[in-house]
Parts: sequence; C-alpha cells; structure tokens
Amino acid sequence: MKRMRRRLFPLLFSASLLAACAGTPDRSVGFGGAWLVDGALQTQAATPVSDRSAMPPRIAIALGGGGLRGYAHIGVLQALKDAGIHPDLVVGTSIGSIIGAAYASGASPDQLWQQASSMRVRSLVDVTLSGPGFVKGEALAHWGNILVGQQTIEHFPVQFAAVSTDIERSLPYVITRGDAGEALRASAAIPGVFLPVQSTGHVFVDGGVTSLVPVYAARALGADVVIAVDIYCHGPRYPSNSAVSMLLRVSQMQSCQLSLPEAASADVLIAPAITPAGIDDAEGRETARRLGYEAVAAALPALRATMRRHGAAD
Repeated sequence: MKRMRRRLFPLLFSASLLAACAGTPDRSVGFGGAWLVDGALQTQAATPVSDRSAMPPRIAIALGGGGLRGYAHIGVLQALKDAGIHPDLVVGTSIGSIIGAAYASGASPDQLWQQASSMRVRSLVDVTLSGPGFVKGEALAHWGNILVGQQTIEHFPVQFAAVSTDIERSLPYVITRGDAGEALRASAAIPGVFLPVQSTGHVFVDGGVTSLVPVYAARALGADVVIAVDIYCHGPRYPSNSAVSMLLRVSQMQSCQLSLPEAASADVLIAPAITPAGIDDAEGRETARRLGYEAVAAALPALRATMRRHGAAD
C-alpha cells in the first residue's frame, strides 16, 4: 500500500500541474493589487495608470499558464533578448508568473534556464492531509522569494504583476506589490492540488481559472503593445483513454475556449505546440525551451512590424 501511494502521488501531482474553501486557515499574506473588472483595475488601493499620451509606447509580455510546459517561456525570453526586445512590463499567470517574476526581478533568460535545468520540482511538494488540496504551497512561496532575491514586487527592476483568481468574486486579481513568494503561490494555486491562499477575507486560487493568458491585465497596467505567450492551448490534447485523462482533456478544452478571446486580443500571439515535460525529463525541458525560442523567431517579422506601427523602438 505504501509503495502504491508513493507511485500514485507523483502521478496525480504531475497530472494536476499539467492541467491548469473551506478548511484553510485565514491568514494575512503580504501582497496587494486590484480586481480586474471589464478591463479596468478596481480597488481602493489600485495603482493608477498615468496618462501615457506623451510617453514612448510600453511593451508588455503576458506569460500564460500551463504547468510543466512553462520551460517554453524561457525560450521565448531568450529569443526576445537575442532580438534586442526588452519588455517594459511582465505579467504572468501560474507558471507564467513564476518565470516572469524571476525575469522581472533581474535574472537573465540564460540564468533562468540554468536554474530551471537544476530545479527539483518534487522539492516544492509540501504535503498536507487536511483542506481542499494536498499541497500547502509554503515551499513554493519560500522558493519563489529565493528566486527573486527576496525583493518585493514593487522593487523589481522591471514592472511585474501576477494574476490570481478571487474564487468568491469569480474575478482575476492582479497582484502588483508585496511579497513575491506569496503572490506566486496565489497565482499558481491549482484548485484541488494546492490549498487556496486566503487573505483579508478573500480566497485566491490559480490565475488560469479566469485569465489563462493575462492580456487584459497587461492592457489595464498601461501596455501599448502586448506580446502574449500561450503554452497550453495549441499543443497535443490529452488522450481520452482513462478517467483521469478524460477529465484533463475536458478541463483543457474548457480553459482554452474561455481564454480564446483574451489571447486573441494580443498584438502578437506566440503559441508554440508544447508537449509538457515530465518532472525529471531533461530532454522534454530542452524541447519545450527550444520550441518557445523557435516560435518567437517565426513571429519576429510580425512583431517588429507591430512595434514600428506603435512607434516603439525597433
């Protein structure tokens, strides 16, 4: 029985990562932001978007969710760097928030790849036997703060936002300040796997529930040109030969249908066809990274034309 549990747990955890409140203690986590309602940020403490009519166009990259497909995001950032394109704003959902935070905090894409290549995903699995999930997420938050050099979000060299979901309001919540590790935890809290993150009466789960590819948040934060990266909806579909795979396939179909209008509203959509890497699959990681890089290379003429049309430096 013990051996069966040891084999079953990594399988369930991997499957849940690839797909993407009662019972959790209320606690004050150190992040803040605003709800996204009809394309605008709404909260008493929202950061206002200044009048940008006389300012150079701002380029944003919106990194979408997709679990272990996220290695492709590193390839995307490497290709943009090689092309001399440096985003002014980084917005991420779920795995996109993790990669995006590390990049916005000052790490180069090559440094990100070195970190990702040596990362042990299982080290982030802090198991709990109570509540609406079986991973606490505290290890993820701790690791996230190490990843960004213990900086708070507002002190990143590049403006950054992580998108989570307020499950009570059914709205995206755009985190723009405070504890980066807790923000990443809230953005990547896959329902049914990670415990929800509670703060001041609000319950937060994975941002992919409401904003799989966070283009609208990037616009609300003042982006003029949005480069969106969808790593989830254009690759192979899950098979339908078992109960688990059928559930994953339906979840993927629903998520992609809901996210389609938002992703399509980007100025440029990068959508590599990614097969998710396994937890210990070094070859799969490299393949995802390469496909992300190649997708940017293919889209580069359209991207440069879009930037010129908006008056951005080429």
